[in-house]
Amino acid sequence: MIRDDGLPLGLSFSLATNEDAMNSFAGMTDQEKSQVIEAARSTQSKQEMKNLVDDIARLGSKTK
Repeated sequence: MIRDDGLPLGLSFSLATNEDAMNSFAGMTDQEKSQVIEAARSTQSKQEMKNLVDDIARLGSKTK
């Protein structure tokens, strides 16, 4: 399911539970966000989505 803002619902929920990932995603360029959204759309399970969001959080912590 896709929200009105284009984010897959699973990505939205997962970002909401991981503050570091949410902050990292918010700081991304539009192109980077599009890449994350496409990756989220290709996930096949909750665990894959969690892994994606955990990776986003780790990327954000490297830029601090």
